[in-house]
Amino acid sequence: MKNQFLYTRTAAIPGSAEIKEYRESFNINKVVRSVAMEDGRTLILVDDIHERTTETPDIDTRTNKMKGVKRERNTYQSEIFLDAPDALRFFNLTAIQ
Repeated sequence: MKNQFLYTRTAAIPGSAEIKEYRESFNINKVVRSVAMEDGRTLILVDDIHERTTETPDIDTRTNKMKGVKRERNTYQSEIFLDAPDALRFFNLTAIQ
């Protein structure tokens, strides 16, 4: 798995002041673009377009009552935020020599 870039993601646990760290990875061959953010992080856009289907209430606009459910399909692309040390490692790894 030489094409995987490992990084650390932190996230607050809902309803708690605790912050948890996760080790995650992405395929560097799927990176489309990187964007420097004002807060010092780097946004990585990955070419992994995928769909998700969700069921949402189908509301009758005349009566404002639910008449069933409908399926909605949405298309997503992964957006990964790297903190400064991980971004530096990413740029060093992918730099053209």
